[in-house]
Amino acid sequence: MSDRVTKKTKESKTPKQFVDVDIAQYCEAHCSLESTDLASLAAFTAEKRADYQVNLSGRSVGQLLKLLVALSGAKRILDIGTFTGYSALAMAEGASQDGKVITLDANPLSETFAAPFLAQSPHGHKVTCVTCFAHEWLPEQAASSFDFIFLDADKHRYPAYLSACWRLLSPGGVLVADNVLWGGHVVSAQPSSRAQAVDQFNQLASRLPDATAVCLPLRDGLMVLRKNC
Repeated sequence: MSDRVTKKTKESKTPKQFVDVDIAQYCEAHCSLESTDLASLAAFTAEKRADYQVNLSGRSVGQLLKLLVALSGAKRILDIGTFTGYSALAMAEGASQDGKVITLDANPLSETFAAPFLAQSPHGHKVTCVTCFAHEWLPEQAASSFDFIFLDADKHRYPAYLSACWRLLSPGGVLVADNVLWGGHVVSAQPSSRAQAVDQFNQLASRLPDATAVCLPLRDGLMVLRKNC
């Protein structure tokens, strides 16, 4: 394990703000505006899934995903963890008209929640929702490859997901993982099992010999990896 601070902290489900609140709000205010469809989806999530709203990627992460997809020219995109479909739709907006987004979630309600917003979006046709356990689905895709993968699922499985996703990622492809700071608990003296798994993921990701890795303190932390050609 990496070096840790000695102060014991209580783990919270709410993502920690790692920069000054005023600065964070300033940065978000100076990101591109969400599309009407994404804003509607965010508002729906706040109303109908308020207890789980912290699971939403949010405007700054959503716009970054959209930008990275557009910059990379990704055609085949995998979204692991649909929730209400925000990240899938954001990435679809960044993809070309022939781009495809496959989004996975074990909860069948995720597709139900996402469906009306995908239907009304001009980019919704790019998205296919799959109800499954990602750790079972991924090994079945040995013949497939993806240009861009966004990981935001069961934190206990993050290290295993890294291996499975890396095999499926095309050379030059990009993998982005969310919540890699896990509320700051990755540096706790007594981390939870989730924090330990996330820390292990970060260590493995940063040491991949065929990757360029950057860990960013955006929202609850993002790990951005590019698979070297």
